[in-house]
Amino acid sequence: MKPSENQIQRTITLLDKKLLSLQGRTTEESPLEEGIQEALSILLDGRTTYASIPSMKSRQGRAIALLTIDYMNGVCEQSTLLKAT
Repeated sequence: MKPSENQIQRTITLLDKKLLSLQGRTTEESPLEEGIQEALSILLDGRTTYASIPSMKSRQGRAIALLTIDYMNGVCEQSTLLKAT
């Protein structure tokens, strides 16, 4: 089942907190940060297609983005997406 607006907002909040905890640890953007930033963009834009994912620097970042699309389509649970981050 596709997530409700409340579930999406809760996921955004949790990913935002995760991203804040990662920022500042290194000077370069980590693959995890890249993935979380794209996940947030997907959630905020309401995107639901793999084609909407731009080219990414890391496999980990892309995997997180793909899971986020799956989450938006109801194929992936919120807990699975959050464990990947």
